[in-house]
Amino acid sequence: MKIISVLGFLVILFTNVLFASPGDSVDVTIRDVQNAGVFGQRLYVDSLDQFHFIYCRNQQWIWNFRDTNGVYIGGWGYTPFTGGGVNIDVTRDAEPHWQRSAVGYHFNTGSNGYFPFFDIDVYNGSGSWPNDPRTPGHNNWLWPYVACVNNGNIIMAMDDNAGSYHHVVTTTDMGTTWINELTYDSSAIITRFLRSSNNHGSNRVVFVRTQFITDSAAAGQLDQDLYYTLSTDGGVTWGQQTNITGYLPTDSVRGYVGLSAVFDLNDKLHIVWEGRHVDNGQYLDESKIFHWDEVTNTISVVSGPNPLFPGGWWGWSTHEFGVWRLPADEPQLIIDRSTGWLYCLWHGQTDTTDHSFSGWPNGDFYGAYSTDGGLTWGAYGSAYGYVNLTNTHTSGGLPGFCEDEDYMTANPFTFHDSIVVTYIEDKDAGSFIYSEGDTTNNPVRIWVFHKSLISGPSTIGENKVVKPNRLFMNISPIPASDQVEISFFIPGPGNVSLKLYSLDGRFVKDIESGYKKAGAYRIFISTHGLTNGNYFIVLSAGNGKIRRNIIVVH
Repeated sequence: MKIISVLGFLVILFTNVLFASPGDSVDVTIRDVQNAGVFGQRLYVDSLDQFHFIYCRNQQWIWNFRDTNGVYIGGWGYTPFTGGGVNIDVTRDAEPHWQRSAVGYHFNTGSNGYFPFFDIDVYNGSGSWPNDPRTPGHNNWLWPYVACVNNGNIIMAMDDNAGSYHHVVTTTDMGTTWINELTYDSSAIITRFLRSSNNHGSNRVVFVRTQFITDSAAAGQLDQDLYYTLSTDGGVTWGQQTNITGYLPTDSVRGYVGLSAVFDLNDKLHIVWEGRHVDNGQYLDESKIFHWDEVTNTISVVSGPNPLFPGGWWGWSTHEFGVWRLPADEPQLIIDRSTGWLYCLWHGQTDTTDHSFSGWPNGDFYGAYSTDGGLTWGAYGSAYGYVNLTNTHTSGGLPGFCEDEDYMTANPFTFHDSIVVTYIEDKDAGSFIYSEGDTTNNPVRIWVFHKSLISGPSTIGENKVVKPNRLFMNISPIPASDQVEISFFIPGPGNVSLKLYSLDGRFVKDIESGYKKAGAYRIFISTHGLTNGNYFIVLSAGNGKIRRNIIVVH
């Protein structure tokens, strides 16, 4: 029987009740798993700056919507189902007010098994569901992904229940009929992604997936290459399959589960994925995030050199990360509309002490950016090449008291120089679907943060004024041996305080206090005089509080 001390419980209670993961909490769900395999696309910001997003609440799929005033007007539940599988896109229309949410989901029909469905809102932001749900048929096709094309076509990609094949179908009449059914050999993993171009006049669509290197279900789950197939006419015809990795038996990496893709401002394709470490034939629970683009045909590492782990491979030797999960996984790509730069976000954890009471790691969100089309990556003020964006640590957290940010998808383009993500704040790290965690009420969050948290204040133009609508704080580097940089945003004028605490909640010292105007600030503190270990900094301003952890290693 596991026992936790009263002091330890009080520390966990203090650090979790007082602080929460960033963003707007729009709902709660006991279903932390939002999609099996690749997390897909559960959020899209239309050309009117309205948010269309979807998620699983317990046994229902839920559509939600944020209008131009920042008001959430959805949260309505629809068809009950078992197993998850929700993805969303927004139809393209010359009249912006006719942009509508288009969703894909699978439904358990009972004795006939699962069927994939497509549904579309009646009009922009109405939430009139179900309108006329339609299916391409095929018993036990699951986990549908949806892409809307500029020419009005809509494409769905699915996986069969046996995990043997991927399937892609196209409709030119909003789901009345489905044409051009394609079938691709698979890898016994739901590892695929579907994306259409957002560039005016382009009908490019890409289907990205993994495929066996060793053609057997057991070995194929681990031994995978990455392929893509392009259509330039909205899914009516498709080009040849292209293998972008071509891994050899002697290579130290294989494709695994998480991947994503975007078309940049020049309509060129970019793909990111999690690569698994292979050493002398052993498939290790270690990973890196990789990038490829069709212009240079070059593979680069996104997730930094990471001196915390040998060879830059993110990985813990003391804890598992769960079914189909790796220490750095599920990358998301974002294109900067104003500069063309690339941003990449992913889920991971570099603090090997930050795990739930049951031993599952409490994940954070990390980010890096590239100004050269993905050839090189970095993050402002970071020697490691990335920044921890959420940085919420709850080591030993009991069920209901964890801060595990997970199941993220990002809007593929910046939103007024900000990045928009939706995710689940899992209050007990691990997935109850696979018996890795308890059933807890987990907030469903929308988080809008300025891109400068990754690329620094130099990305703020001389004539631009950043006015975040909430408190932000970032700490780097982690771990720190000499000094710590604290960057923070104050949305309004008032008294501000920064305080340093030890991990058990004991006050260590005041860092800064006094009246400050609204704006962005940077300060540095020396770690000399602090013993090795974990600490946290509390920023208080107005009615808001943020906590960020630091690790001191001399």
